[in-house]
Amino acid sequence: MYTSFNENMEKHRLLLWNAFNDTAIQPRLEHYAYTPEKLQEGQSLWEKTSSLGTVQNKEKDEQKAATNNFNENWQQSISEIKRFKKLARLVFDNSPQAWNMLKLDTLNIAKFADWYADADIVYSNILEHGEWISSMQGFGYTSESITALQAKLKKLKDLQQTQQQEIGDAQQATDDKWNSYNQLKDFCYKLREVAKIEFESDPQLLEKLGILVRSRA
Repeated sequence: MYTSFNENMEKHRLLLWNAFNDTAIQPRLEHYAYTPEKLQEGQSLWEKTSSLGTVQNKEKDEQKAATNNFNENWQQSISEIKRFKKLARLVFDNSPQAWNMLKLDTLNIAKFADWYADADIVYSNILEHGEWISSMQGFGYTSESITALQAKLKKLKDLQQTQQQEIGDAQQATDDKWNSYNQLKDFCYKLREVAKIEFESDPQLLEKLGILVRSRA
């Protein structure tokens, strides 16, 4: 049956702290080298893993926020360049040079890097041709408004870089958490198995450690 990270952490916490604190349990575990110092090592590992879990949650939230911010701005910029191209097609349907330099054959580009390069060169090319801007003024485009659209592209590139950084940070936090958790799981597995052997005839002590004992019918 699936159990969540938090559920498993609670099981490990119960095992480690009760093994350390219970005077009926701890001295008997010492025969297996589970001294108070050894059990404190397990507790420290638990605390480290718990802290790394908190860090991972924070990094995942930051990644989600950065991704949402990037996607929202990208979709807006996609709409803006599509609108520009659709209107430009009406203006420059008899101008092969403008048609080609403004990339009017292409409206939909899936990959961000390709889309960004296309949009950037479109805005750069029209800004180099004042007569083309004049032809687009009837649709509300000016040198200033096109410059502003290109500036939004630069901001979008920064947002994409931030998103990638947050993805990397979240992945590192995930790796750190699970690496620590696997060490904790191994520590607790061995302790739990020792406890099953030592307290086989003391099911009430096993239950204090969170180890369920099947009744012998």
